Amino acid sequence: MGWGNGMMGGGYSFGWLFMILVWVVLIGAIVFLVVKLLPGSGTRGTPPGAGAPPNEAPEQTLDRMFALGEIDEATYRARRIALTEMRGPR
Repeated sequence: MGWGNGMMGGGYSFGWLFMILVWVVLIGAIVFLVVKLLPGSGTRGTPPGAGAPPNEAPEQTLDRMFALGEIDEATYRARRIALTEMRGPR
């Protein structure tokens, strides 16, 4: 007695359906977190110029960022002057 909430055949229990739903949500949350925490899983939040090739000179990076519209002309000129002053006379 006491099996199946008083129904002889066991009846249909929403407890099983709820448990399956809990597991699906839990597994989905784990997959979502793993994908978000892996390096290189997206470009959202990447600073401008972060995708530059490793052997690219700073001037080339600056030129590329300006050409792609990642920085405006005033920023481009200010950074170009700062790079020139930092490197000193050649």
